[in-house]
Amino acid sequence: MKRKLKFPGQKKGEEIQVLVRKHWIIDVKVAMMFLIFAIVPFAAALLGSMLYYEGGLPSNMKNFLLGLMIFWVYCLMALVMIYVKWLNEELDVIIVTNERILSHDQVDLFHREISETSIAQVQDVVGIEKGFFGHLFKYGTLRMQTAAQHIVFEIHNVSRPYETARNILDLRDKYLDKEKFESPSPLNHTNSQSTFKV
Repeated sequence: MKRKLKFPGQKKGEEIQVLVRKHWIIDVKVAMMFLIFAIVPFAAALLGSMLYYEGGLPSNMKNFLLGLMIFWVYCLMALVMIYVKWLNEELDVIIVTNERILSHDQVDLFHREISETSIAQVQDVVGIEKGFFGHLFKYGTLRMQTAAQHIVFEIHNVSRPYETARNILDLRDKYLDKEKFESPSPLNHTNSQSTFKV
């Protein structure tokens, strides 16, 4: 049995239809950043030992300990920066339910923006794939324009943006059809009133 996903603030009877998250290529980019940060101190240490090391134990233990402390501080700062970068990417998400669209944008470690709109307000959804790797691995940008002026939900580096855009538009059309079917017809309303008066 498939477990239903839930999120804070979910209304009664509301179900998640589409969950838009970042493509796994983001994890590869963060891993590459980690490798670069890891290689730099080792490369510097190797270069320094080749140029200045004369064999045996360091003659000045104070300088050696200072260099070791700087190395560990650098490693700690690099790990924190990489973790923050990964967290900012991982927490960016758009939730599309059968009633509304919620956008969670993690701008920075202590800065996030949460927006929502009714799915009926969606006017246009565009999927964009750019570049060689974007077409090869099927990831790109998803952009949603709402009926309100200048309100755009946008998320970068998502999986299959074309298919996701089509799915969201289908959900919008399905919701509008349901609203049209459930709303009373003005003609029927007029007839019922006239019949009541007679």
